[in-house]
Amino acid sequence: MKSAQTDITRYLKQTSQEIEKELNKFSKEWNDYIGRDFPDLRQVNLKFTESFFGGKMLRGTLVKLGYELFAEKKANEIIKPAIAWEILHTALLIHDDIIDQSPLRRGKPAMHVARNKHYGISQAICAGDLGITIAVKLINESNFPIEIKKRATNYFLQIISDTILGEMLDVEISQMQQRTEEQIMNIHTMKTANYTIVGPLTLGGLLAGAGDSELEKIKLFGEPLGIAFQIQDDILGIFGDEKTVGKSITSDSEENKSTLLIMYALKHANQKQKKFLKQYYGKKKITDKQHEEIKKIFEQTGALSYSQNKIQTLTQQAKAIIPDITKEKSKQYLLNRLADLLIQRKK
Repeated sequence: MKSAQTDITRYLKQTSQEIEKELNKFSKEWNDYIGRDFPDLRQVNLKFTESFFGGKMLRGTLVKLGYELFAEKKANEIIKPAIAWEILHTALLIHDDIIDQSPLRRGKPAMHVARNKHYGISQAICAGDLGITIAVKLINESNFPIEIKKRATNYFLQIISDTILGEMLDVEISQMQQRTEEQIMNIHTMKTANYTIVGPLTLGGLLAGAGDSELEKIKLFGEPLGIAFQIQDDILGIFGDEKTVGKSITSDSEENKSTLLIMYALKHANQKQKKFLKQYYGKKKITDKQHEEIKKIFEQTGALSYSQNKIQTLTQQAKAIIPDITKEKSKQYLLNRLADLLIQRKK
């Protein structure tokens, strides 16, 4: 019997290859433009365009999937909005790495890392801003009917706005000693669920001409799945392997990241455990020994189990909506396997 994930793995691989091909084409054109008109920016621009690659191309793939869920026929033009989302993703990661003070991204030095710290941060901020504007421009230039494209562009801008607000809220809440589950779920919805799952699928659906009722079902599917995706990401950020994850596994603790793990652990820790977490979770540089103790406390307090159970509950909630999204068995199967893949990932 073939693996239950073979089909979705193949779909993700094939689509990511299509996206990467188009992204390579765009990068070459963009690099030629910068090299010709702004030669002094050639090197920093190359670092910017190189950062487009190395990821899973998940969000771009979901733009294409969202289109295919509702379109009457396939269209190669959907790849342009797909690469727009991947460039947006790169831009927001560049900004995110500055905020998190993370030196690594996808196993390589982050965009802002340079011998001259102020130079590196300055150019990274500009590159991130540039990526956002390029992404919007690509959607505007795609060959879809004007009214549909206008609606899609407005939605894309709303997602960008909500994601930035979610990031600001995350930074704000990270300064608090006590964080509620409601606050964390709100951040997960704004920063991850809408941006990673609901948004790409909806953008594709909009470009296919999907109606409001159809898009509402995408939201009901994507929000719980996206939250589950983020909780899994937070678990990997503490318990994952640094080489596999592609970033420092102490960075979440060092930035005092707001997660279900820390919220639940603080709520259920004994006095000794609570004292340790308050001393070292959020400390700028922690040792491997301190990191291992944080992991142990997350396990002993039940925070890890609670987070894992929440993932399962949210995923089942998302799966229950799938028959309402599409009646085609092959597409239902694809969405089910997508949900499984997103929560079982190791990076």
